[in-house]
Order: sequence, then C-alpha cells, then structure tokens
Amino acid sequence: MIYAKRKWNKLIEGYNWKGDGKVGGKEDEEVGKTETIMARPGILRGKENNLVKELKETTLSLEKLAERYGVSRQAIHAFWKRQGIKRPVRLKGHQTGECRLCQKLIQISKKSHSEFISIYTIAKETDRARATCSYHLRTLRDRGLVSQMFGRLFSKRFEKAYSMYFTKRLPINTIGQRVGIKDFQSLVQRHRELGFDVPPPFLCL
Repeated sequence: MIYAKRKWNKLIEGYNWKGDGKVGGKEDEEVGKTETIMARPGILRGKENNLVKELKETTLSLEKLAERYGVSRQAIHAFWKRQGIKRPVRLKGHQTGECRLCQKLIQISKKSHSEFISIYTIAKETDRARATCSYHLRTLRDRGLVSQMFGRLFSKRFEKAYSMYFTKRLPINTIGQRVGIKDFQSLVQRHRELGFDVPPPFLCL
C-alpha cells in the first residue's frame, strides 16, 4: 500500500504535460489520460491564467475547480503542484464567500430599509426555507456582513406597515388601521428600543 502511494506521488511529480501518455500500468494510464485532457485545445489551454488566479486567490476545492474547467481533479492537482502555487488558508466554519445563499442575502441586505424586510419575504426571494435562511443570517451577522437587525422582522403585516411608513405620507395610526395593527405607534417605539433604525414618521397623527 505504501509502495503504491509512493509510486503514484512520483508519477504526479514527474508529470511531462505533453499528453503522450507513454507510461505503463493502470495508474500510469490514468496519468496519461489526464495529461491528454490538460493539453487538449479548448479544454484548459488558454485558461491557465484564470486557473492560476483562482488557485491563488480563492479557497475553492480542487473538485469544484475541476468541474468549472471541465477536467479531472487530478489534472487540477498536478497543475497546482507544477506551478508551485501557495493557496490561501481555508477558514474553519461556513464559507460565506463561496455560499450562493449568503451572497444573495448580502445582496438583499443592501436594499433600502432592508431591516424591515420580513424573514418570509427573504425566504421567498431566495427560494429557501425560513430556517435555512435564519442559519445563514446568523453567520452573516456574527461576521458583520449584514445589519444586526436584518432578517429579524417576523411578520408580513409589520413589513407591509413599514413599507407604507417609508413610502406614503400617512398618519401613523392610519397605517396601523389599514394593515390591521391596533397600536402601530407603540410597535414602532418597541422596534426602536430593540435596535431597528426607524426614523420619525412624516405625520404623527
């Protein structure tokens, strides 16, 4: 077993990259196939600079890079070693920079008055369950990537009321009546105390 591993490592280190495949045995055949793939026009040729950049600047796994460039993981690994690239350290825990959901949540959080978008709307816009969104939102808040109050509004009725609050010049009590909130003014005050950035209303009556 140890001998086989050493043999494989030696084959990878001695990669000729010409695609001639002139090696023997099953493992050697696989290496030859990888060389041919790496050298084949339209597969990786012309994309080496992009791959070098991604290896240097991202923590994407070799599997994901292989999928992106249409080659095998072994081909990416051999290219990485041959170039002598030092990859950035992958931080432990959830990788928000590589998570599509996290990136979508950050995008939503940049909208005007995003603190007043309910978790129900966030889940609908991301096409994910509320519990899933809440988990990712906690991570983003902990890392300071979104507002601490983003995703903490748990009522579509409150969201509708605040939408009117920010866009229509209506008395605050009228807004409450229209959406079915008995004392919207007290709710606004409570949200201010919790940390929501609620500006003074246009009309207070």
